[in-house]
Parts: sequence; C-alpha cells; structure tokens
Amino acid sequence: MNLFHIVLPLAVIGLASTAAMADPRLDEKVYTPYVQNGVTELEVRTAGQNGGAAGGDVTTVLEGEYGLNDRVSLALVGSIVRTRDEGTRLNSLGLEGVAYVGQIPWIGVDTAAYLEYGQGLSGQGGVLESKLLLAKTAGRFQGLFNLILERPIGPKDQAFGSYGYAVSATWRTVGALRIGAEAFGDLGNDHHFGGSQGAYVGPQILWEGHPGNSPVDIDVDLGWLFPVGADRIETRSQFRVGLEFERRF
Repeated sequence: MNLFHIVLPLAVIGLASTAAMADPRLDEKVYTPYVQNGVTELEVRTAGQNGGAAGGDVTTVLEGEYGLNDRVSLALVGSIVRTRDEGTRLNSLGLEGVAYVGQIPWIGVDTAAYLEYGQGLSGQGGVLESKLLLAKTAGRFQGLFNLILERPIGPKDQAFGSYGYAVSATWRTVGALRIGAEAFGDLGNDHHFGGSQGAYVGPQILWEGHPGNSPVDIDVDLGWLFPVGADRIETRSQFRVGLEFERRF
C-alpha cells in the first residue's frame, strides 16, 4: 500500500469535516476518467434529501453516452428536479464529453478532462461545467477524484465560477462488489475560495454484473450520505441510487 491509498480515504473524510454551508450537488456523481470504445451507456441516477429544510428535494439525471474511440466519449444529459415549493419539472438538457488524457508517470494516476454545456429550461441560463478526472487503481483499491468548475453563461459580473469536488475510495470485496465511501462538496467561488465549505459524506456500495448470458453489463451505485456540522439543520441525510446499462455495438 502506497501513500495514495492512505491519503485519498483521509481526503474523503477531511474535506467533508470542514462543512459549514453544504452544496448538495444532487446532480453529480463521481466520474472515472476511462472511455470504452464502441460502448453505449444508458444511465439513470437519483439523489434526494431526507428531512430538514431541504427534505423532499430530489434530482434525477438521465444520461446516454457513446464511446467514439479509446479516448473520447460524448453524452446527452437531462435532469428532472422535484422540490416541495415548485413540484416536478424538467430542469435542464446538456451535452457532455470526456477525453482521456493518459497516465501520470511514476504515480500511476489516470487522468481525463470533462466538459459539459447545460441549458436551463426553467428560466435559468446556460452553464459550462468542466472537471479534472483522476483515478488510481491498485489491486482491490480504486480511488477517484473529480475537481469541478461550474460557470454560468451570462454577464461577466454575474457569471462567476463556483468550485467543488466529488471523491470516492472503494475496495473490491467479493466478486464484483465494491464498498467504500464517497463525498460531494463545495470549495468556494471566484469571490471566496477555500475556508469553511460544505460537503456530504457517507458509505458507498458498487456492483457490476452480467445477467445470464446477456451482452448487457449492469452497474449499480448506492450511497447514503450525511451533512456535517452546521449543515445538519438542512437535512438529516441524502440518498443516492444509480443504475447503468452498458453494451458494445
């Protein structure tokens, strides 16, 4: 076990422990940097708040992705939002791309760049979201780290960027079952970066399987996250469920 295996799990806990005003990032997941050539992926994921002031808020993301080659994939993305005040609505549609860059020598960390343009459909404007995707796999361990920048499209004095992260550390246990922890949180914005920011952290379960002789792979992603510190008044917990179907054509 090298230093990366120690640092990343501590980062999952350490980043979350500084929470003060949480950004739930209900539409996010922890992305890997890997692209599969010729593989079509259909995904639905839902995240919601349980109890508290934000209780009942749910975001569902629908995503269809195709690997153009070994390095680039494109996807169409849509999000559906439900809140107690505004009900259920189609919130945004977008186009995203992932480009695998390569592996950092000596430390064996795989890297990719992510870019998404999303157009709001409920009175919001467009948003550009970029991410640096990092992954380290060694034996049964896999660590993922996403550094996130979101910037609204609009007048310069209003379109300041916000920064966040999504991180996970999991270990393969029995067969294709992986268990570990994940965290989603805030790092600040162009006016105030760093300091005491928000996060949610909790256990994660991942499973990948092939039902019978089907050519379709099924991925299941389950998480139950908890706000830290002052954010406990916002909600008691946050659930996350993801289901992905993959097939090579």
